[in-house]
Amino acid sequence: MERGPRTIVVDASVAVKWFLPEADSPRAVRLRDGHIGGSLTLMAPDLLVYEVANALTSHPGLTVDEIKEDIDALLMLDIDLIQPTGEYVSSIAKDARRHQVSAYDSSYLALAEATSSTLVTADKKLHDKARRNGIVLMLDEYDDH
Repeated sequence: MERGPRTIVVDASVAVKWFLPEADSPRAVRLRDGHIGGSLTLMAPDLLVYEVANALTSHPGLTVDEIKEDIDALLMLDIDLIQPTGEYVSSIAKDARRHQVSAYDSSYLALAEATSSTLVTADKKLHDKARRNGIVLMLDEYDDH
């Protein structure tokens, strides 16, 4: 039986590293490149686009044109961006309360749970609050075997 590519949920803390040189950017780029090469499927709530745009907008060294180019590049990656549904938002609210995280962060957790995937994050606070559910890995813990 042939298996398809592994699905990984990534959050904005990982995706931002594709455009801004930060600690662990090479690891984040390997995830992105795995998606481009077909060995991984990256998935995220559609919130990812707005969170990345917000992070890039907050970076004083980037022009508006550079931000637009980066967001265009993000969209061209063809990540599976999931739009909210009533059931999904209900899961987000439940997980937000259970893990004591924002609904924004919970959207990534709920998606990973709903798709039986792993959430890869560079957000230590999110990881520490949600790691007990077994689906959250820090970027530096992820082994792309």
